[in-house]
Amino acid sequence: MNINLSVSKADSVRAFYLFFIVHTIQIGSGLMGVPRVLFLEAGHDAWISILLGGLYLHFIAWIMLRILGHYENADIIGIQHDVFGNILGKIVSSVFTIYIFLILLTVIKNYIEVVQVFIFPEIPTWLMALFLLSLMVYGVLGGLRVVIGTSFIFFFLTIWLVFTIYKPITYMDVGHFLPVFQSSPMEILEGMRMMTYTVLGMEVLFFVYPFIENKKKAALPVHLALVLTTFLVLLVTVVSIGYFSAHQLKETVWATLALFKIIHFSMIERFDFIAVSLWMMVVLPNIVMFCWMLQQSLKRLFRIPEKKSMYGIVVLIFLGSILIEYRLDINRLTDVTSRLGFYLVFVYPVFLYLVLVTRNWWRKRRST
Repeated sequence: MNINLSVSKADSVRAFYLFFIVHTIQIGSGLMGVPRVLFLEAGHDAWISILLGGLYLHFIAWIMLRILGHYENADIIGIQHDVFGNILGKIVSSVFTIYIFLILLTVIKNYIEVVQVFIFPEIPTWLMALFLLSLMVYGVLGGLRVVIGTSFIFFFLTIWLVFTIYKPITYMDVGHFLPVFQSSPMEILEGMRMMTYTVLGMEVLFFVYPFIENKKKAALPVHLALVLTTFLVLLVTVVSIGYFSAHQLKETVWATLALFKIIHFSMIERFDFIAVSLWMMVVLPNIVMFCWMLQQSLKRLFRIPEKKSMYGIVVLIFLGSILIEYRLDINRLTDVTSRLGFYLVFVYPVFLYLVLVTRNWWRKRRST
């Protein structure tokens, strides 16, 4: 296996687009229910967990960029092959591939369930899955530039939804946040860990970095994307805690979407229907980018042609969407994916960086 990728000029993109790639892949189905998840762990001090988690995101991004900076043009598959050898490297890369498949499946399943609960209770799961997978195939087969273009365009088409949250803000009760620092340090840390599923997606750096032209300018757009992601998670969580009572928030699965229910316009009575429909534009960049990452992994690991791997991905995701039917099963799948993602995205890069630095130091010492 070649460690470094051979990237043509037609496939390369500017570092500027990393802002849209990283942010849009992080903001998806996880944002719909993150206030409740964090509140269950850290109570009304959940905002502290988010701020600490945001700082750790920047640390992990720095670690990832440092790892990638040790190579000329390598992705995570090539790096693991170089660091761990052929067999162990392929095993670890296969775990990464399974994780990407699981998170792709959870994103699709969670959005389908939201549509069935909020808008169309009778719509068949297979029909919604087929619709989303058709859009996914259309985007991924267009190549990396189309995939990135999806993130770029849909960012501007959906970012205005942030401003609609002004109405719930006017009904917030500041007393819901008092007394401050009531949660224990362990509860705060557990809240940080539970934030994991919402902000998964940073690992896209390990796959898209070789396609960046001006790699020296990659850090700024990545960190700006993380700032915006942290701000949005903090915003919806703070507003949800301030608006809902403790009992209501514990019982509201998709607190972020529930906030849209109180928004009314003269021509639109149920804005939450509009919000759920528009949320597909938030979720679609996730689906397209994760599918592209999965396709790249299969191509690099097992030399499966892109079109054949695409057909296999579609069939497996479609079957998974149909077979995983009940809310309890979806929760279990999401929990497993979240735990696996926590270790692969927020713990493993630190270990990989230490191994890489130690190996390079040892080689340098032996050569002198």
